[in-house]
Amino acid sequence: MAMPPSPGARAEPFEDERHLIKTPAALRDMSIAIVAQTRDELLLFDDALTPDLYNSSAFVDAVRTLALARSAPCIRILLADPRPSGRMHSRLIELANRLTSRIAIRQLGDDFKHRTDAFLIGDRRAYVRRALATRQEAVADPRGRREARRLGRDFERMWEHSEATVELRRLHL
Repeated sequence: MAMPPSPGARAEPFEDERHLIKTPAALRDMSIAIVAQTRDELLLFDDALTPDLYNSSAFVDAVRTLALARSAPCIRILLADPRPSGRMHSRLIELANRLTSRIAIRQLGDDFKHRTDAFLIGDRRAYVRRALATRQEAVADPRGRREARRLGRDFERMWEHSEATVELRRLHL
């Protein structure tokens, strides 16, 4: 399910279903579309929850809808450095604090601190990936099962070596 792009947004076809994302609006719209089509599992890896992307009400609403549609935990968020997320008012962190049985947040372990990318995976079949987490340029594929599964395996390895983010939980009590 693709969402219409925002005015001025550019998501150019890149190969079959892959898109080269060049603007913040296109990145946000594609991320929301992937969350909206996700039914079972959402995996998110970022350096510190990019505010323009993950703090939009449309993105948080899509995550809330997914979280409430499932009885088991289905959303995992892995942050390289959760401190910047805690310093800003993050709707996604607030949602995670209200839905602790559905949304898990962890901090990346030291073994993986060298990662500079960021990605979002829906049901291990759709993804958005930024080669540099600090940039808005991305590649997205709503039908990219092979790459989504590869990124999912990377996420699982990083998750196994991650730790709970007590700081974020305390900030919103």
